[in-house]
Amino acid sequence: MNYYTYMNRNQIKSALINCARTHNITLSELAREAGVAPSTISGFVNDSKSGGRDQHFLSTKTINKLSLKFPDLSKFLRIAEPFDGDQLKEVRVIGLIDFENNQRITPLDHNTPAAIMIANTNLDYIAFKANNVHVSYLNRYYLCKIDPVDDENQFHKYLAKLVVIDCKEGRFMGYFFKPVDDDDSDYYISSLSLKPKKLTECTDIKWIAPIEWIKP
Repeated sequence: MNYYTYMNRNQIKSALINCARTHNITLSELAREAGVAPSTISGFVNDSKSGGRDQHFLSTKTINKLSLKFPDLSKFLRIAEPFDGDQLKEVRVIGLIDFENNQRITPLDHNTPAAIMIANTNLDYIAFKANNVHVSYLNRYYLCKIDPVDDENQFHKYLAKLVVIDCKEGRFMGYFFKPVDDDDSDYYISSLSLKPKKLTECTDIKWIAPIEWIKP
């Protein structure tokens, strides 16, 4: 009997996601460790149109490889509950926001998951994880689109908005400002506190990526 005889696609997705979460790895890492192409799993979970993966099930051979490496996947497949209709998507986490250093973006450390799952979206995002903050914010992620704005003529549209910015001084997250009535002054980033303060000037800006979603 094939594993998918009595299961719908979303139940199989649920089993894969729960297995990855149990091992504290991403779906791509789950695939690689089992000798499966990461695109096979991500394409299935994200209903990729490429190659018609949104219509196909994973092969029994692929499931067997995964189950051999991760025996608890078989348990998750047996107890998987149907989704409530939400579409889940894996989002790459590409940096930490150091709140003790002017909200500078720093590389991930080895204890930080390289991806998170989000629901109810068809948009592509990248994520930055909060770091060095109050314990209530340790699981917070800031998400923005993967197509940042690099046209200087468009920068003014993001004034007073929460953004990630890449500039000569580094990469930062914060509210984007420019001194009023001073066209020659530099843009700057301010803090996220109730009384925002200037953190750093931003010169030679390479790109801006507005934050579109904060999770949770």
